[in-house]
Amino acid sequence: MSLRLRLTLWYTALLLVLLTLIAFMSLSLVRTSTLTRVDEELRDRGGQVARVLAYSLPSSSLTEVLLSAVGTSFDQELYVQVLDREKRIVYRSSRLASGRIPLPEAYYQQALSGASGYYSLSVRGPDDLRVYYQPITFNNEIVGAVLVARSLAFEQQILRQLAKNFAWIILIALIVGASVGYWLAGAALRPIQEATATALAITRTGRLDARVPISGARSDEIGTLINTFNEMLGRLQELFERERRFSGDISHELRSPLTTILGNLSLLKRADALPETERAEMLAEIETEAQRMRRLISDLLLLAQADADPTVAHKPVELDTLMLEVYRQAKRRATGREFRIVHEDQAIVMGDAERLRQMLVNLVNNAIQYTPEGGRIELSLQRKGDYAEIQVRDTGRGIAQEDLPYIFQRFYRADKARSRQLGGTGLGLSIVKWVVDAHAGVIEVESELDVGTTFRVRLPLAPTGEPARGRKEHAT
Repeated sequence: MSLRLRLTLWYTALLLVLLTLIAFMSLSLVRTSTLTRVDEELRDRGGQVARVLAYSLPSSSLTEVLLSAVGTSFDQELYVQVLDREKRIVYRSSRLASGRIPLPEAYYQQALSGASGYYSLSVRGPDDLRVYYQPITFNNEIVGAVLVARSLAFEQQILRQLAKNFAWIILIALIVGASVGYWLAGAALRPIQEATATALAITRTGRLDARVPISGARSDEIGTLINTFNEMLGRLQELFERERRFSGDISHELRSPLTTILGNLSLLKRADALPETERAEMLAEIETEAQRMRRLISDLLLLAQADADPTVAHKPVELDTLMLEVYRQAKRRATGREFRIVHEDQAIVMGDAERLRQMLVNLVNNAIQYTPEGGRIELSLQRKGDYAEIQVRDTGRGIAQEDLPYIFQRFYRADKARSRQLGGTGLGLSIVKWVVDAHAGVIEVESELDVGTTFRVRLPLAPTGEPARGRKEHAT
């Protein structure tokens, strides 16, 4: 069963319940109102008979008084019956003929005790006769009871006709409501059907540039769903394109060192009489390219693990100690450059020490690679509020402003040829960005061509981190 049909059935069932409830309440109100009117009429006529008897009994017999007091109007509309204390019929109206109005013993005893009331009898139909009983009082003594009854056949016929009318109204309303509901459900679900068709077309064709059409600026749930679906398609398209470019970049990055290695090996095989110096240069070049491939594969494995599980360890890490270790190890590679720590606060963060070390190593290596001899590289660690800020500043050749938004993308290089010559894999800054994000931090970069570059990393301090215990100055 389709969703459209199920919604229509739910709408129709709800409409049926509401209309049935309205019809039942309306019929109940009409029946109650009609019965109240009949009861008031019976009470007035019964009270009239009882009062006439109470005033006329001393001068005439009960029967004579009734014959003169009741009159023909009662015979035309109502059934009248008078009982004495022994429950004998002393008078009945002409409409009763030889019949009688049954009075249950319980109601008769209530009348003898001075109470009046109503009850219903079934004659030709269920509860089609309404009866009112009232005691007859003379000299403060109850001498009998008067019963006044009226047929409810006319009222019941009206109620039955009204019930039939309600049944037809409900039937027509259900047909119209089901038709309109089915059309509205189709109109409401049409965007979902279009989304389904779009998803099926994408599955069959593999084209992610398709979007579900949406008319106007819909702010309802369907509009939100369609916009979210289109946004998801855009995100998927972006991811697939990025993965496609990523695969192409990997192939390109691996092809260059492999070509170099295979070319040198081919020369080594064919040229037996190569000078020893050329042979050594070829072997050194093979080793360099193999090392670059190893670093590239290692970085790719790390990023693959990060994509599969972006979580990191959550342990206290002393950033100042970590930065000092990285500084000492990198100082040997910074020959010919001024390399120093200009500010070092005590700072503890929660995270993965190895990943944070790799982040610092990549930033420092990036500064060393792109800073020529005679340049300057500065490291800084400062506590600022709830954050620890790491700065890596260099006086290298800098990055063009148009390249800054893309430097954290995988394999992106502002100067691809020179970057490969320097031995970079194009993944270092991507790893830095992932490590910072995994530690709930923020990374910023400022750069100017031929002036230098500054990377700032802000990481949240550990809640139980120790306060700063001074400042250390380091120089080369």
